[in-house]
Amino acid sequence: MQAIDVVNNNQKTQALLIPKVEWIRLKKILTKKDDDIATIEMIKRLKDERQATSKAIKETWDATVLNKRKKELENRRKLVASNEARQLKRDEIMKLEILERRNAIVEKFRLKKWSDRDSTKALAREVHKMEVLRERSIQIKFNEDQKAKELEADRLLKMEQNLDAERYKTDQWEQKLKQAETKKANAAFFLKELKERENIKRDNDIKLREEGKAELQRIANEIEEDREKKKAKTLATRENLINHLNENRKIVAENIKLRQLEDQEENLVVSIMAEAKKKIAKTRKLKEIEILKEKQKLLEKMVETADTGQDKEEVSFQNAVEEKERKYQREELKNKGLIKNREEDFEASKKILDEENRKEKERLTLSHQWELERRLRETEMLCLLEESSKQAKTRETNCFRKNLNLQCDNNRAASRANKRVDVEKYNAQLKLWKQQDEEFMTHTNNLITKYKKAGTSVIPLMKAIKDYKKNNKLLSMQ
Repeated sequence: MQAIDVVNNNQKTQALLIPKVEWIRLKKILTKKDDDIATIEMIKRLKDERQATSKAIKETWDATVLNKRKKELENRRKLVASNEARQLKRDEIMKLEILERRNAIVEKFRLKKWSDRDSTKALAREVHKMEVLRERSIQIKFNEDQKAKELEADRLLKMEQNLDAERYKTDQWEQKLKQAETKKANAAFFLKELKERENIKRDNDIKLREEGKAELQRIANEIEEDREKKKAKTLATRENLINHLNENRKIVAENIKLRQLEDQEENLVVSIMAEAKKKIAKTRKLKEIEILKEKQKLLEKMVETADTGQDKEEVSFQNAVEEKERKYQREELKNKGLIKNREEDFEASKKILDEENRKEKERLTLSHQWELERRLRETEMLCLLEESSKQAKTRETNCFRKNLNLQCDNNRAASRANKRVDVEKYNAQLKLWKQQDEEFMTHTNNLITKYKKAGTSVIPLMKAIKDYKKNNKLLSMQ
């Protein structure tokens, strides 16, 4: 620390100069409580933020059953809202389509009604009659003109046909004269040609006949030579065939004898083999019985003649029997060892299966507990859903009652409006009758002026209008 003098407005004051590090330390001491409060508030705020974030994360988790249910309910609400919006849109479109169809039907019905009215039908009949009469007069006039044209055309056609017939006759006569002249000239030329050809043909036939005779003689000589050669050849081949046939017959007879001998030998061999097999099987059985008997006898002799000497053959036989016994014992010991190993393997596998069954039981118990907890949670959720559904039903019934009351009020208002509309309709009908009468008169006047300008007779139309005025009460009232 250091004491200094500070001058301010010509006043001298003493001050104490403190280093920065010391000033920070003193400041910390003075503001310690505020800092502690700020740190506690900051820790609390951080803790609240962490809780809020963890809660938000927990709500976004899809693994929990509650969030799954909430998500399903939210999806259902969205689906119902979208379906309602689509249905409203569809209803609006249907309303517009129904309105358009209604307007079209109304227009069609209005036109049909106009055409179905007696006055319109009567006028249409008379107009049709007038058109028929007009077309009939036009058709009569057209037929007369057409008939005159056809008569003129027939007259001109007959004149042309007569001229053509005269020209054809003159042409035919000229062609016949020309053909007669050409025939005469051609006949002389053809006679000359025929004579020359006949002479040439006669000379050629004589020459060909002589050449044919010489050729036939040469062919006959060649045929005779070929016949002699073939005859000699057939004789030689016949002799060769006879010799070959004799030799083949001898060879076939020898082969048949050899085959018969071979068959006999094979049958003998087969019979001998069958008898030998029977004998071998019989001797094998007898030998087995004898071996068993000899074993017993040898065992008895071994006991009796233990002290006496034995022959070499008996000793060898005894050694062979002992060797067989030892081999049998070794095989028995081997089989016992295999059986023992199999039993040990069976015990080990049994222990493993017991251990697996125990683990499976523990797993099933744990899964059972988890399933019970899950079902408890689901029952709680279902109870909450049932309460909410009951509340929704009560709200729905209240809304339904409110709607029924509104509907009753609307029906009363509609009945009053319908009465008012009926009165208006009656007045409108009177007005419509007057309007129809005016329309009929204007329509008839237009038709009369139209057909008068066209030059068509309007007497049937005037007659129909007069009859309609006589029979129609409204018009008579006017």
